[in-house]
Amino acid sequence: MSRLGFLLGLLLLTTQTTPQTATGQFQYRLAENWPTGTPNGDAVGGSSAVTSDANGFVHVYRRDAGDVWTINPAGRFVKAWAANSAKWTHGIRVDRNGFIWTTDGQGHQVKKWSPDGKLLMTLGKYDVAGAGPDTFNRPTDVVVAANGDFFVSDGYGNSRVAKFTKDGKFIKDWGSKGKEPGQFDLPHSVIIDDRGRILVADRQNRRVQIFDQEGKFLDQWTHLGAPYALSITNDVLYVADGPNKKVWIANAKDGKLLGTIEGTEDAHWAAVDKDGNVYVASNMSHYLRKYTRIKSE
Repeated sequence: MSRLGFLLGLLLLTTQTTPQTATGQFQYRLAENWPTGTPNGDAVGGSSAVTSDANGFVHVYRRDAGDVWTINPAGRFVKAWAANSAKWTHGIRVDRNGFIWTTDGQGHQVKKWSPDGKLLMTLGKYDVAGAGPDTFNRPTDVVVAANGDFFVSDGYGNSRVAKFTKDGKFIKDWGSKGKEPGQFDLPHSVIIDDRGRILVADRQNRRVQIFDQEGKFLDQWTHLGAPYALSITNDVLYVADGPNKKVWIANAKDGKLLGTIEGTEDAHWAAVDKDGNVYVASNMSHYLRKYTRIKSE
């Protein structure tokens, strides 16, 4: 091979292995060899959800292994914890105080953990499905309001959002199975925006529904594909969409589309860190990926 041919091949390889994957005003590049330092050099594997805390640490809920891995801001594995804490891992979310919340989508439980991984609270009865004030039926996600109240999207078996006090006392719920505003067909993720509104990923109805914190329907967005998971930072909404193999990026105030990250096959969850980097988890395609935000010059 000539020297010119070698250099052209090297350039092609570099282009293929560090692709820009985004459209619109937000640009990203897939991070290579991330994370590092994992036990035995293992890949993260099939993961149902991922979240990032205020310090830039990433926590991934690994469905294949049934535990949580924590990864530091430099991309290096820190520890594994919460082994065997769920029958079927589903959602993971960090609240504003650093507490970590997980949902067990078949064990029918919601758990609250300290930042260092100590179990603090368990809601729901293990392996008991229900629709009452102390039971769930395949819950999917949790989000915590500024006053400590928290909301559970519940879920595969129930078509509701349940609201609790910070101590875990049931307040109310809303929703039923259907297609009308305020009804759900698999509420798969829940988030709170900067205005205090509740955004719900109504997955099978292919829409994001918006409510106040008492459950009053406010609006819905139907242009963001099949929403599997929601994440917000700096008033920007990120929507994981497995069937369409992308993450939608939109203004969280009005839903205006700002861009997409393409090629995220079977994306089940997406999260964004304080620097705008995006993490995508897939349980079906068995991956966790980091998409590094490309800052404008």
